[in-house]
Amino acid sequence: MAIDEYLHMFNIPVIIIRLLMATVCGGIIGFCRSVKKRGAGFKTHILVCLGAALIMMTGQYIFEEVSGGTGDVARLAAQVVSGVGFLGAGTIMVTGRNQVKGLTTAAGLWACSGIGLAIGIGFYSGGLIATLIVFLVYNYMQKIDEIAYEHSRVYDLYVEFESRKYITPFMSAMKERGFKFLSLELSKSKKNKEEIVSATMSVEVSSKSKGVDVLQFIEALEGVNSVEEM
Repeated sequence: MAIDEYLHMFNIPVIIIRLLMATVCGGIIGFCRSVKKRGAGFKTHILVCLGAALIMMTGQYIFEEVSGGTGDVARLAAQVVSGVGFLGAGTIMVTGRNQVKGLTTAAGLWACSGIGLAIGIGFYSGGLIATLIVFLVYNYMQKIDEIAYEHSRVYDLYVEFESRKYITPFMSAMKERGFKFLSLELSKSKKNKEEIVSATMSVEVSSKSKGVDVLQFIEALEGVNSVEEM
């Protein structure tokens, strides 16, 4: 009997192989996140991948052993795809300056569950190739993101003002310079009994403007206490 045929059988040794393979694949992906100190790291990804593989095998067991081949082998697996979304949502957070963080980790958990399902049903090549691709995305695609950011004309900014009266002149000066507001949100808070007026915004600049020039221009405007790119 060929190894390929044996690995697609459903017995104790094959079950062990599938669970161990899911553990290794989940661990590889999780290690990438642990290195970057993300909330969902090594252990979380292992458990997601392992659990997905087990659920897929449970569906296969029900299909072959319980229902006599008349059930739906993918019914339990479908619940994994949607259910892991709740776990992923727990890794996503919006900071006080409206920055969204954790999307990549959430997507990785979702992909990890898919890898577990593939391995659980015996689609080893798909699971292993997907693990390799996710690993490459986590470790090398960041450079492509950085190149895209360097050529982007959109800046996400956080600006603090001395008082609210400077906001209108600020917006007028920005528009005169050719900056286009894509979004703008104002907020007020108190620090040491002093009122702080701030704004988070996305602006589109001309192709000739550079990030440093944009920040220097805004810092020089009347009434601006500080500005930083998010």
